Amino acid sequence: MSRDELEKELENLRKRIAELEEQRRQLERQLAEARETQAAAPTIPPTTQEELTQTLTRMFSRFAKLLQAEICFFFVHRTDEDILILHPPTVGIEMSSLGQIGTVPKDGLIQNVFTQRVPLIINDTRESRYPDIRVFRESGIYNSILVPLMWDKRDEEQRVVERKAIGVLIIANKRRQMPFSEEDRRILEILARQSASVIAGAQIYIELREKAEQLERAFESVSAGIIFVNNNGKISLINSVALQAFCGGADGNLIGKPFNEVIQHDKVRSILTSALSGKEELMEEIEIYEPEERIYRVETSIVRDEHGNPTGVVALFSDITEIRRVERMKTEFVSTVSHELRTPLTSIKGFIATLLEDREGYFDAETRYEFYQIIDQETDRLRRLIEDLLNLSRIERGVALQPHWQKVELSKVIDRVLAIQRSYTDKHQLIADIPELLPPIVADEDKVDGILTNLVNNAVKYSPNGGEILVRAIREDNTILISVRDQGIGIPKDKLGKIFEKFERIDTKETRAAGGTGIGLYLVKHLVELHEGQIWAESEGLGKGATFFVRLPIYPKRAKDEGYYFDDVERVLHPTL
Repeated sequence: MSRDELEKELENLRKRIAELEEQRRQLERQLAEARETQAAAPTIPPTTQEELTQTLTRMFSRFAKLLQAEICFFFVHRTDEDILILHPPTVGIEMSSLGQIGTVPKDGLIQNVFTQRVPLIINDTRESRYPDIRVFRESGIYNSILVPLMWDKRDEEQRVVERKAIGVLIIANKRRQMPFSEEDRRILEILARQSASVIAGAQIYIELREKAEQLERAFESVSAGIIFVNNNGKISLINSVALQAFCGGADGNLIGKPFNEVIQHDKVRSILTSALSGKEELMEEIEIYEPEERIYRVETSIVRDEHGNPTGVVALFSDITEIRRVERMKTEFVSTVSHELRTPLTSIKGFIATLLEDREGYFDAETRYEFYQIIDQETDRLRRLIEDLLNLSRIERGVALQPHWQKVELSKVIDRVLAIQRSYTDKHQLIADIPELLPPIVADEDKVDGILTNLVNNAVKYSPNGGEILVRAIREDNTILISVRDQGIGIPKDKLGKIFEKFERIDTKETRAAGGTGIGLYLVKHLVELHEGQIWAESEGLGKGATFFVRLPIYPKRAKDEGYYFDDVERVLHPTL
């Protein structure tokens, strides 16, 4: 080799060394910036999705600048569904541009990087056959680096106890369409570990906070009162139900306060004291009379730490007032029904025995006829009671009552019901006020009879001093409004909305004397609603009588849907035709 050639080769080597030296200095600068970026990472993880997005946007912008790239985004692994999904933020590209791979396909290259935990450089997306990289190309991405987001879970001594992939970080489009290098990949791996730490920390915090919020919502939504008292007798937890019931709805935070100072009821304080001192679980019922009687079933449990040592007591207060009320009403109902059944049976038995003993014909034909009438009436009374019980049983079992649709002349039904009721009383004036041209309705005549019989019978029963009972019926549009007004003992205004509930009875001396099962109005309401009607009551209070209103449609939609029709129904509905 000639001298000139040697000098030329030496010059080339000097240039190459200078280039390598410049590349070394550039890599050192990049590594320094990477370490600087890593050191600038937030020490406290973001606590909301919004904070996480803002933090990652700043970090990804620095990553892109450091690696002289235009785009940065990532996919996160959703463990419950075992899928990788595109997660905000994206830097340098809109999420909508990557929408086709919002969820990474299982046969995609991104999934492969995540599964294999091996980074990958793609310096020409046109050469890739993978579906997700094809979307990259269509979105304007010409080259990229894909790095798994590896998160190290550490113990209290900062030792790595678990290493897992939580997603994939992607840098794309090196400026001036330069290729990505292995040095770029190594730097991105450093940055990916930093990103994974931020993402995982934020996810853990956000998930814990969401679970805590869910627990708090569940804690507050429980219908029972809950109080947790620690070993020092101070409240650690109390929900709004217990706060309202036992602390007078006290405002402010009661956590950390002695329960003896904030709980107003002696029985509640006594139970908590016994549970704390006895270190045993209790179960009992208590009654509290402020401002009205409430009955609670109280269950206490000892709370223990991870070593099994007791740390306090939790008490659950279930309000069983309504359960006990219904149980009492059922007991009273059984007693009342027994009485109501026994009364007509005793009457029937007595008159039949009297007739059987009259072998010599002591009673004349007219007297015998009166006896037969009484037996007939008491039998009807017994039949109605049994029908009520059967209907109640069907309703309780969820068996729908089936109407037998027919054309019903309400005036005739009202007259018949009043005639029967007149035979039971000589103290009441039962009056019908019905217009001559009251139109017929489509209904189940037996059930309409049951509605009116119950209402008129109640009016008689709860008017012990007699008086006028007026039954009216008028047409209002395509409905008939029926009213039954009495001059009896009346209804307290606060009970008007409750009297149609099962077993509900107004508890006064007069109502107890009148008897009744407490199911009549409950069944009447069901029968009215079966006809798509409405029922309500009005009263000025005790001693001022009551009026019951029933509104029935002339032609119920259900009857029409079930195909029932009578010849002049259109004339009835549209009298001007």
